Amino acid sequence: MQSSNHRSNPNVLITIIIAGITLGLLAAGLLNSQNDLKPVMTPTPDQGYFFTVPAQPTENTLFLNLQTPKVDSPAPDFELPDRFGNAVRLSDLAGSVVVVNFWASWCQPCREEMPVLQAISDKFADQGLVVLGVNTTYTDSLDEALAFIDELKLTFPILFDETGEVGEEMYRVYGLPTSYWIDREGIIRSVQLGAMTEDQMLEILTPLLGL
Repeated sequence: MQSSNHRSNPNVLITIIIAGITLGLLAAGLLNSQNDLKPVMTPTPDQGYFFTVPAQPTENTLFLNLQTPKVDSPAPDFELPDRFGNAVRLSDLAGSVVVVNFWASWCQPCREEMPVLQAISDKFADQGLVVLGVNTTYTDSLDEALAFIDELKLTFPILFDETGEVGEEMYRVYGLPTSYWIDREGIIRSVQLGAMTEDQMLEILTPLLGL
């Protein structure tokens, strides 16, 4: 795979910035009841912005009509390449519980969450769990993403969304990390914005895996 140029479409950047600011205002409204909620606006390499908050169901913040895939709806199917150019299609994983985690190398909460994703992948792979890491390469550097993977010794499948077709257009990802938790029938059962702890992941996985 060759490294792609960052997108410079001003409409895309404006959309990302507006979405981040809007989410910041929404999250700020929760501060009275959640004192540890500290929204952060993070610049991307192409000077767009993504929004990061502590892990929480997206219905806590994304109650605007941002056209994100909804809980209890089928997960949009997609196909993306891994680092070796092998195509991986979501629908081919039917029968497995799938976590689709959107991330970037510049995202500090992503870095904090990745070892937890690796741990649950190692622990529950034999019970039908597949973790798919989708690098938002359209906001990232491919070389830096590959270095990130090697540094953290990630072994679960990592896919590269160089055009934004999946993260931006299909899943409407406005903050990183964002995780979609999909059951064995391909139905979204949880959507989480922000880095998650192992306990939070296990709470979602327990019914999905029948633990």
